[in-house]
Amino acid sequence: MLESIREVYQATPWLENLPDQWELLKEAGTPIECKKDTIIFEQDDEAEHLYLIASGRVCLYATTPAGEEKALAFIGKNGLIGEYDSLGNLPHATSAITVSKTVLYKISTGRFRELLKQNFHLVEQLLHFESRKYRMLCAQSLQLSYRKAPHRICATLIQLALNYGTPLEQDSIQIATTFTHQEMANLVGTTRITVINTLKWLERHHILEKQNKYYVITDLPRLESLVQDETWKLTKHAEG
Repeated sequence: MLESIREVYQATPWLENLPDQWELLKEAGTPIECKKDTIIFEQDDEAEHLYLIASGRVCLYATTPAGEEKALAFIGKNGLIGEYDSLGNLPHATSAITVSKTVLYKISTGRFRELLKQNFHLVEQLLHFESRKYRMLCAQSLQLSYRKAPHRICATLIQLALNYGTPLEQDSIQIATTFTHQEMANLVGTTRITVINTLKWLERHHILEKQNKYYVITDLPRLESLVQDETWKLTKHAEG
C-alpha cells in the first residue's frame, strides 16, 4: 500500500535526517548551539550567511504585513537554511526559528560560493535539496488551494508515514518523528483546535492511535480514502 501512494504524498514538509554529506561546510562553518525558540534570521534581513543543521529542528515561516505567520517547512539534521537567499543576493524570504535545542554551522555566503566552485558534488547535493523543497512547496500550494483543513491534516499524516514510517504488526505504521499540534496547525494553515479535533476523530474511528509520544496509523487505506473524499467533514466547529 505504501508504494502505491508514495508518488502522490512524497513531498513532506518535514525534511529531517537527510542523507546528504556536508563535511566541507562543517569545516568552513562556525558551530552554534541554540535553545528552543531561538530566531536564526528574520524575513527581509540581509542574507550574509547560511546554516547547516547538525542536530535539532528549525521552522521556516513567512509573515504577512498584518503579522500572520505561515509555517512552510521544518528542517532537521543535514538540512540547509538561508542558502537560496544567500546565493541570490536577496534578503531572506522567510524567518527561521528553532523548535528544539539545535546545533548549527554558520557559513558565510562568500565561503559557500567558493566551495561550490571547487566541489561539484556540493552543487549536486544542493540541487537535490532545493528540488525537495520545490516539490514540497508545490504540494502545499495544491493542498491549500483545493483541500479543507481536515483533509490537509490527513494528507500530512500520510506524508509523515511515507518518509518517517516504521512498519508494525497488522499493517500499522508508526510515525517515527514527533510534532506538536501547533506545528501541524501552522503548517496546514488552520487552528490548533482543528488539528486536535481531527486527530481525536481519527482516533475514535480507529484510524490513528497514540503510543507513547508517537502516532501510529492503524488503517492507512481508510486514511487515504478520507483525503480523496470531498464529502467528508468534521463538525462545523472543527473544519477550520
